[in-house]
Amino acid sequence: MSRLDCVSNRNTKIIATYLESKLGGYQGLFDGLPYPTDEYASAEDFFLNEDEWTTFENYEQVFRRAKGLIDEPDFYYNCGASSIRLQAWGRFHYFMRIFATPADVIKRLPFFNKNSNDIKEIEIVLPPTYDTRTKKIKTILKVKFHDDFNPNRNYIGDPYLRGIISHIPTLWGLAPAIIEQPLNSYDPAVLLNNDPDFMHHRLDVRIEDGLMTLVDPADGQRRVVGEKILLESEIVNNKMVFLGKYVKPSPDYSPSPWDKREAILITRGVQAGSQVLMTSGEIFKAPYFILNVSYDRLSFLHRLRHVFKFQKKQSYSGREMAEIIDQLRRTIMAKNNAYLALEKTNTDLISAKTMLDEYARELEKKVEERTLELENAQQELLKLNQDLEAKVQTQVIQLERYKELRRFLSPKLTDRILEGGHSLDTVPKRKMMTVVFTDIRGFSNLTDSLEPEELFHLLDKYMSEMIKIIHQYDGTLNKIVGDGLLVFFGDPIQMEDHCERAVKMAIDMQKKIADLKDQWRAYGHELGVGIGINSAYMTVGNIGSDMHRDYTVIGNQVNVAARLESQAKAGQILITQRTYSKVKDLVKIEEMGAIKVKGIHDPIRIYNVGW
Repeated sequence: MSRLDCVSNRNTKIIATYLESKLGGYQGLFDGLPYPTDEYASAEDFFLNEDEWTTFENYEQVFRRAKGLIDEPDFYYNCGASSIRLQAWGRFHYFMRIFATPADVIKRLPFFNKNSNDIKEIEIVLPPTYDTRTKKIKTILKVKFHDDFNPNRNYIGDPYLRGIISHIPTLWGLAPAIIEQPLNSYDPAVLLNNDPDFMHHRLDVRIEDGLMTLVDPADGQRRVVGEKILLESEIVNNKMVFLGKYVKPSPDYSPSPWDKREAILITRGVQAGSQVLMTSGEIFKAPYFILNVSYDRLSFLHRLRHVFKFQKKQSYSGREMAEIIDQLRRTIMAKNNAYLALEKTNTDLISAKTMLDEYARELEKKVEERTLELENAQQELLKLNQDLEAKVQTQVIQLERYKELRRFLSPKLTDRILEGGHSLDTVPKRKMMTVVFTDIRGFSNLTDSLEPEELFHLLDKYMSEMIKIIHQYDGTLNKIVGDGLLVFFGDPIQMEDHCERAVKMAIDMQKKIADLKDQWRAYGHELGVGIGINSAYMTVGNIGSDMHRDYTVIGNQVNVAARLESQAKAGQILITQRTYSKVKDLVKIEEMGAIKVKGIHDPIRIYNVGW
């Protein structure tokens, strides 16, 4: 599930840094975009803070504005690639110091991705492996968007991601990686017709009868450029995965709702001027993206360069070593120019060899020390990941408890229960409580005479006001059934004054209903509500099965309150003897006689509360 603020500001910082490297600044890049003004003095301060997250809409506007300012053909890819060269990753760049090879970075791409966005997941299908045929390191990545996020919205992020991944090897002085993308999740009819980078070509893409057609920008003729296919899975690392293998569907093929094999194969490349829109062999509408990444093998010399690249920035000893090497080089060149003085040259060469041997021993020692530091750093990172997973799990459990409580209780009671480490009891129990039933009189006539939209508007306003009052008195809202409410007091928070709270809540409800009457009269109806209240011992707890459980209150005494509500006229609040005994000195009460209730042997004396 993607959250609202789903993109880390590390991305907007990378974009701004690239723009600054090209134009000398990024003025206007963030103008007019929403940000928390109570926490940040300017939009720039917010969008360049890598610890903050923003919405996808903000991220997309920043990216497309930047492209409009630079206007280079491969802008999105180049922007991603620049994050390595310009060290625009922010804090992520410090991780590079503990990685010995590009493979170390690629293996941790899922971690970096989770800390950069909340719209997709990256999975390592094939870890970095040496391919003897191509003499390259090869890895396969699967990129899958969250179910609640449409991949067609993030076309600009596709080349951006490839730019970042392809330039990881350059940290070790290697050439950029080559990335092939055989599978895409895009719907070509949506992407090519609606995305700002393509819609101006007016391709009018259609997928009909198993064929994909469009208006060729080269000559304006409609042509068939693709066809439906069925993907076939392959086994990689003991997992079934789609990598691009496919067959054509049989004439009698009928897809099932859970069949994810159907896709679109591009059979004819499409180009608009110098811009390649589609390439023959690409597959669209796949369940996820596949990236085939290959790069050069890392030599020992490249490893040493990478180690001392960071060490050089941290101490002066690295610069001193470089100066010694330069001095030796100049000495050797001088001796070569004076080769006739063999004896003197031989002595100098022996001296130089001695110095080189000493340097080699020192170098080997430093490499061993650095390797040990890297191993320790890796262990610390693993522990950090474990601690992070534990914290996330704790927060997930806390959130589930909050969601469970928030269904029934006011925010104040929810916070109090969570602070005390409590939860809703799973075992039903008997307690002295007060239960309240409310119901709108003549509601069935109202549903017959009003349009559903009008009825929904009136009922929504009514329920909103009633729930505010329930929360004000810390009642537990148990059920909303049509126009009726079931509220109880005394659980899950124990309260000695549950009778008084229930009656005061009912009085405030009737007063608020009087305020709402004008709105209902505008639709030709009077608003009147009957309320029944009973205080007694009842059974409360989670009731149901593992498939569905409900936190509720049951028993004959609950039925008594329901019966009182059915007896109450519009504007009346009927209470029982026990409730009366607790509130008789607080409000004006009129005795109404007795009624018989099914399941109760003796008649029930009832009272009407004045308000």
